[in-house]
Parts: sequence; C-alpha cells; structure tokens
Amino acid sequence: MVAGISANNGYYTYNGEQYRRKSDSEQILGFLLATAASGLVLKALPSFSNPFLKQIKAEHANNHLYRDAFFKSYEQSGLKDQGLKVTSVFFKPGEEELYKRSPKSVILGDVKAGLNAFYVPEKNAVVLNTEKATITGFHEFGHAMNNLQSKFGKILGKMRAPGYALAGLMGTVAIFSRHKPKGAERNAWDWLQDNCGKIAFISMLPTVAEEGLASYKGIKLAKNAGLEKSLVKNLKKFYGKALLSYIGYAVLIGFSTYTASKITEFFTRPKKVEYQNGNIAA
Repeated sequence: MVAGISANNGYYTYNGEQYRRKSDSEQILGFLLATAASGLVLKALPSFSNPFLKQIKAEHANNHLYRDAFFKSYEQSGLKDQGLKVTSVFFKPGEEELYKRSPKSVILGDVKAGLNAFYVPEKNAVVLNTEKATITGFHEFGHAMNNLQSKFGKILGKMRAPGYALAGLMGTVAIFSRHKPKGAERNAWDWLQDNCGKIAFISMLPTVAEEGLASYKGIKLAKNAGLEKSLVKNLKKFYGKALLSYIGYAVLIGFSTYTASKITEFFTRPKKVEYQNGNIAA
C-alpha cells in the first residue's frame, strides 16, 4: 500500500481524490499489448541493417581490391607483433547448401558466407572470410586496436555486455504494473519506470561509440596501407552503413522500451474518478 492512500473495493483515495484500480483483465491486456508492441517496433531493424547487407554481398566481387591492403595493415598496425591472429573461415563441403536452407544450423554461418566478421578479445583473434570479405577486416582491426592500444577504446568495449544487459533489464522494467496514482509521491523505482526507455537507449551508446571508433581506426589503417582513394571512399560508405545498423538498434531498443512502458502505464495505473452531478462519470 502506498503511504497516504486508502483503498476500498478497488477504489483508492489519495490527497482527497478518488482513483479506480485497473482490473486484472485490463492489466493482462496491457501486458500482452506492451509485449506485442515492443516486438513489433524491433521488426523495423532490417530497415537499418539491410543497406549494409546489400553492399557487403556486392563487395564479394571486389575482395581482391582490398586484400593486399588488409594484410599490409595487419603488419603496419603493430597488431601482429601484439599477437593478434587472423583466422579465415570457409564453408566445408555441403555446408553452404545447408546454410542457405537453414542459416542458424551452420556454426559461424554468416562469417563463412562473407556476411560478417568479428574480433574475439579473449582469443586476440579476428575471424573473417578472407576470400570474400577482407573489406570488413579493417574495422575488426579497429576493434583490436581499441582493446590493445587504447584505454578509452578498451573501456568502451568492456561496457558493451553490461550495456546490452541493462537495456534488456529496462525492457523488463517497462512491463511492470504501475499501482500508484499519477500524483503519488515518487521513489527510485518510479523514476526507473518513468525513464526506462531513455536508459535503454543510453545503455547502447557505448557500443555505438566503440563501433564508430573501430571504423575510424580501420579507415585510417587502410589509408596508411596505400588503399586507393576511391576504395577508401567506398570503405567509408560501407562502414557508415554498418554504423547505421547499430544506431538504428539503439534507437529501436529505446523506443520499443518506451512504447511498452507507456502501454503498460495506460492499462495499469489507477484512473482518477470523475464525478458528474454527484455520480461517477462513465
């Protein structure tokens, strides 16, 4: 029971005003709608990631243009001397057809298909398909430089997992019922519920910043390795599309959490009772 609030048969009295507690069916409906709306918002993510996927597929035919600069930047960056390994992965016989039918059934399927690449700090390794997607490798070297050569970059990288966890937690906070009248005294939990969408968005920003920093360093490596200006320009465009997918994800995570929170609030917060001619208005 909230301090200063008395209840009787589903009605609350607070500061001389009367409020009606939302029914169980209303609250359940709110939970279902909030969950559905949150999922629906996240379905917009491909609109941010599709430009990147479209270009990376087109870049497979141009892999030879980036390959030499990629391996040269590996030598020049100092990463090789720091023990960084470049692991190239490919489809085994029969795997590619299986991947096309069911992508999740093939371990590292997207990387083997040349549609992704990643840096593994624990193993100090960059994993990619060097026969299709060395264009992605400069960016992964940027991640390695953040981790091995930059205190700020390493901090951003360390904040990545906690940021995702916090964003997920805010999604859960968003669908908790609001049992207090709107004008009731606020506490830390109320503040958290009121701001869960903003917190979810902000928690994703270190990831966005670290990705942007990795791309910046990757482009600089490519330039220093002698990559042609037209290809550097294309690299900037390509990495810009990749960053857009992370920005889009951050925005959608924040907005989906905010949407779920507002729907939950609408269906669960006690409603102020309005009177008309001495009777409760319909």
